[in-house]
Order: sequence, then structure tokens, then C-alpha cells
Amino acid sequence: MFSDLITAIEKMSRIDNNKEFFLRVKPVVDVYETTDAVVVRAEMPNVAKDDLHVQVSNGILHIQGKKQSAPDEGEFIWRETSDVIYERFFELQDNLDQDYIKASYQAGILKIILPKKEEARS
Repeated sequence: MFSDLITAIEKMSRIDNNKEFFLRVKPVVDVYETTDAVVVRAEMPNVAKDDLHVQVSNGILHIQGKKQSAPDEGEFIWRETSDVIYERFFELQDNLDQDYIKASYQAGILKIILPKKEEARS
């Protein structure tokens, strides 16, 4: 009887591998200021560089990263991991030079350097 219950639960928990489901998460960020720039550091672990997007439009910084889990081979039977979309929006200050933004990604940390305009540097 107990094994029948486990079998029923396992059948209900099987994954439809043809569908994509993503958990939307705000990445944890640190924002700090230097004399020349504002720096944003966002934790986006296990995101491939090709799945990172940084965009500035109309004074809004949009960062997004997609983490997908997949078995090395075969298909999931039971799955407790999740695919995640990390996403944040930031309104940029007028004193930042939006034409010279730099971004790098290393060890799960997206680092964005937003340089200040010349007149805002101290």
C-alpha cells in the first residue's frame, strides 16, 4: 500500500520536458559609489554568459540572467532544482554617462560600472 502511494506521487511529480518553467527572482545586489562611477554587483550564480543581458534605455538599467538546469543526459524523472530568471531594474541618475557602461561576469557575479559624467566626478 505504501509503495503504491509512492508510485502515485512519483507519477504526479514527473516533469514534462517539453515545457519551460522559470522561477523569477530578484538577484541580490550591492550598489556602491566611487569618485568616478557607480558600481552594481549582482549575484547571478550558474548563469551562462550568453544568457546574461544588460540594457540601458530611457534612463533605466535592466539586468537579466537565465539559469537553466538540465541533466547531463536523459530526462528528469524527479526534479527539485529550478530554472531561474534573475531580473532587476534600476533608475539611473542624470549624472551618469550612459554611453560608456561596462559589464563583466565572473564566478556568478555580474559587475556593471556606470561612469559618472565629467562634471559629476569629485
